[in-house]
Amino acid sequence: MNESLLESLPVGLRELAKQHLPDKPVHIPTPEERDQRERELSRRLTKQMEIQKAMVYLDKSLWPAGIPISFNFADWKPNKQQDQQRAREIGNKAWMVTKEAEKNGAFNVVLLGSPGTGKTSLALAIANKLKQDMSWSWMFVNTTELKALVEAQYDAYDVKQRIAKIKRAMTEVNVLILDDFGTEGGLVSRIMDRDYKGAHSNLQQLMYEVSNARFGKPDKMTIVTTNNSNKELNRIYDPKIVSRLVTQNKAHRIAFNGMSDVREMEG
Repeated sequence: MNESLLESLPVGLRELAKQHLPDKPVHIPTPEERDQRERELSRRLTKQMEIQKAMVYLDKSLWPAGIPISFNFADWKPNKQQDQQRAREIGNKAWMVTKEAEKNGAFNVVLLGSPGTGKTSLALAIANKLKQDMSWSWMFVNTTELKALVEAQYDAYDVKQRIAKIKRAMTEVNVLILDDFGTEGGLVSRIMDRDYKGAHSNLQQLMYEVSNARFGKPDKMTIVTTNNSNKELNRIYDPKIVSRLVTQNKAHRIAFNGMSDVREMEG
């Protein structure tokens, strides 16, 4: 309180003022300071909402055998492969694809090759890096698990509701990993059989709606890992679905040619 004003008060009021009023003047924020505080609060709330929403999407993931997997670029070990140079090139291409997405916005990516060569691992590494650098949400959907869920909806009353929630998450999430795309179609020999009918119509419809909603969106990346050729995938699904999911852009196609089955070697 102003000293001269305090001295002008009667003795009783002066003592009372000394007991209850602050020694230092109260700072009244300027309009600029208030705006700055409001922006900071809004930023913190937005960040917290993004984190909570990202957890919701991740919670809807369908993992192989229900077991979550984690992988980062630091975990990629080229020395596990006989062709270490090729393994380094594959890891570097996945890294460059990630940095391109951070700079220019999302696009679809496909990792193709034999089972056990590390396609799923690098797909997860890309998603984790985009989450770290861009705060992009991601979810993982093993297509064989998705097929089993779609087929089970007629036997369990609550499965339809679960599928609807998963489908919505697949549509909205920033990075969607479709793992082992095509394995839900069965054996290759069966796929190429003349009488083969393709994936179930309900699964086809779900995949079409998801792929169509995501296609071309700058904040929607779909990462496909597959052991199948395009010819085989076009036998499993309507080509309109495959064309929306499996990019033909060579810069965004990561081929695991020459890579060995690491799981088999470790086993």
